[in-house]
Amino acid sequence: MDYSYFKSKTFWYPTILFILFLIVYLISFNIGGHKYYSLTRTLTQWDGQLYLSVARDGYEKFPCEHNPNNICGNVGWFPFYPITAWLLSLTGIDINWSIIIISWLSLWLALLFIYKLVKDKEDEKIALVTLIALLVFPSSFYFLTAFPYALFLCLVSAIFLLVENKRFTFLFLLTALLAITYPSGIVIGLPLLYYLIKNWRKLNNREKTKISASLFSIGIALFLYGLYYWIKFDDFFLYRHFQAQSYYAHQISFSFVVIIRSLMDLKTSNPIFVSLLFTILVTILFYSPKMDIGWQLFMFGILLFTPTMGTTTSYYRQIIVAFPLFVLIGRAINSKWRKYLLGAYIVLAIYLMEEIFLPAYKLGQLM
Repeated sequence: MDYSYFKSKTFWYPTILFILFLIVYLISFNIGGHKYYSLTRTLTQWDGQLYLSVARDGYEKFPCEHNPNNICGNVGWFPFYPITAWLLSLTGIDINWSIIIISWLSLWLALLFIYKLVKDKEDEKIALVTLIALLVFPSSFYFLTAFPYALFLCLVSAIFLLVENKRFTFLFLLTALLAITYPSGIVIGLPLLYYLIKNWRKLNNREKTKISASLFSIGIALFLYGLYYWIKFDDFFLYRHFQAQSYYAHQISFSFVVIIRSLMDLKTSNPIFVSLLFTILVTILFYSPKMDIGWQLFMFGILLFTPTMGTTTSYYRQIIVAFPLFVLIGRAINSKWRKYLLGAYIVLAIYLMEEIFLPAYKLGQLM
């Protein structure tokens, strides 16, 4: 076995950044005003409690107390993340910690994957700045919580790394798992389809088959998820029915109309307004058409996915998996004028985290 990797910058830079990130936020979560006095409870809020309940008790569905015609329970959340937490708990680790540890380990692996991916495609300096840009983003602390974003990022970065290295054998498995990790996982189909079409003449029949299988596996995974609900609850479209209820109001919409409406209706101090405005400005200021088209398709797919579902609720956390956005920021280090924006980005991102997002999260005010 070659141990040189574990002595290289490709291993140590992401690892050191992960350790620093973890230490800083473990301290930050425990100081200042907060709603819960247990660290595990602080890290398992809102949807995190529902992912935890799936991992601990399985899926449950029952009529809501306030309105028996509505569906309550935990059937509105995808299964792969809680499954991984349940599997880890079989080792004897308490389930409350298992679900958090999965996020931490996934983030560490994701940083390793992204660093290698960007270093090989761009250069080492851009790779390092990319990780810094990702970790200082105002809401990146969600990677450490009981939400599936770290696992999502790990799977996505592994998929892109496999594609870049033309290793397609297990691609279908990763795309299937991503599809049942979080709804926006289907966006991975955009860059894969683009890659298949762009390289159709260069790929041999076996490679075409493997990439095509990775696209079909997205639909197959979602079909099996619906089939499970049909068998257990007699409702194949239970997830859709749950999310379409008035409380969530997820309906297909024109994304730009939803974004504009949110910017017009929300108070400027609202974290959703801040996240929308900050993300739009960052995307415009750092955008470069020279970045890989497939990466751009994934980035814009993630940035527009939530508004396309008719809402911007929780936008601040749902976009943190759009890693190509942070690659754009990282690429600025080699730009004649954009490199001067890097310092402003880091300072403003940290300020927004400390003054708006983290305090609100600790007080239980961010979904």
